[in-house]
This record gives sequence, structure tokens and C-alpha cells, in this order.
Amino acid sequence: MSSPTHRGSGTMEIRPVTLDDLERLIDIYLDFATHHAGIDPEIFRVPARDDAAERIRRRIEGRGDSAEYVAAIVDGQMAGSASVDIADPLHPGNTMRSVPTAELGLSVAEGFRGQGIGRALIGHLEDWATRHGVERMILNVSEANEGAIRLYHRLGYRDYDRAMLKPLQRR
Repeated sequence: MSSPTHRGSGTMEIRPVTLDDLERLIDIYLDFATHHAGIDPEIFRVPARDDAAERIRRRIEGRGDSAEYVAAIVDGQMAGSASVDIADPLHPGNTMRSVPTAELGLSVAEGFRGQGIGRALIGHLEDWATRHGVERMILNVSEANEGAIRLYHRLGYRDYDRAMLKPLQRR
């Protein structure tokens, strides 16, 4: 799929990832981790490459009716990736309304940010999710990641919940 929303100088294609993409996906994931550890080190860390490889391999192998994982290819280079996972329906005893929901994850490599790649990846996965019956998309973003928050707000995402954190002292 070519994207008309990409603002860079080259062409962009969004396609499903395969195990052949594993090494570049690891690089992008570790770049993402380094970026996030730099802006919010209390929450984020950079995992070992082998641990990242295991996580990404499972995500690739998990593609199907309830999960998708795609990459943005710009002039033959993988510039970013994104995934979506459809949540299990809530138990009937839950007090929250059960709305078909999916969670989005996004990584755009350093040097490719700000070119519309994240926007294109999100749009692609929102379309995928809609075709799979999803009615609500959620994502998690660090308060320190102001650029991502601005993008998500421009795309219609809103703050809907609050997570709270309290570090505990070991005794």
C-alpha cells in the first residue's frame, strides 16, 4: 500500500512484517526503547537485544485474526513499525462496558520521525481494526512524549483514563 500522507521525499509502502524482517525490527525497537528511556527513565529501559528478539518474534508469529504487525518501507528502508492487538471481551461481571477494543503500538526510527510515517501506520492499522470489528482503539503514551501526544490528539485520540504510579521501598 502506498501512502499519500507521507511528507518525505520518497515513496512509502506499508506491508505486513515477516520473520525475514526480524533484525531490522529489533533495531527499530531498540531505537524506540533508547528514545523512551531518554525521555522517561523512571518507566522505560533498553532491553537486551536477545530479549527484544524473543518479544518481536512472538509478535510476528502472532499475526492473524486478532493481531497485526506492519512495517513502513520508505525507499527500500524500514522506517517504522506498528502493531495492533484485539483485546479479549470483558467478563460479563465486569462493570465496564464491553466494547470491541484493540491496543495500538507504534515505533518510528530516528531520522524518519516527523515525516507522516506514524500517521500512515496508525491509519493503516485503524482500517485493519475496523475491518475486524473493533470499535475503539487505545494506546499508552508517556506524559514526557509530547510529540507523540500531539500526533495522537491530532488523529482524534483523547485522554480517557489515568494511570497512577507509586514506587515502593523494599523493606
